[in-house]
Amino acid sequence: MTEKEKAEAYVREQRPALMELSEGCVVKVGEYTYALDSNWKIETREYAHVNEYRVITNSFNEWTKIDEDNFTIIGHPIKLNDWLAVLGYTPKSIIDRHDTMSISKYGRWVFFDLTTGQPRTEADYKAFNDIVSV
Repeated sequence: MTEKEKAEAYVREQRPALMELSEGCVVKVGEYTYALDSNWKIETREYAHVNEYRVITNSFNEWTKIDEDNFTIIGHPIKLNDWLAVLGYTPKSIIDRHDTMSISKYGRWVFFDLTTGQPRTEADYKAFNDIVSV
């Protein structure tokens, strides 16, 4: 598992709303990846004590059961405010340049790209993981 994957998994664990099956959530069904929107939704219900996932598309207005083995919730995209919240920060951070923000915690620096809202490099993901002890 890369430093990025470890960091993202930790943020998703700390911010459960990122994993809700709501508009904007990214899911993988079989070999295809979808972002849920007003035309494509996944809903779940408990049936005989087992979660059952179904897909509904507005264009056909029909339900199709999803094979749970081929269904993975990837989650909502992680935004800058999610990274900062996990670190215990508010947006009162030092802005080095117009496209980069750096924060320091426990002597470790993490640089964020303000365009993408993500740590800039694999070293920044590593610094994040060191701060949160992942």
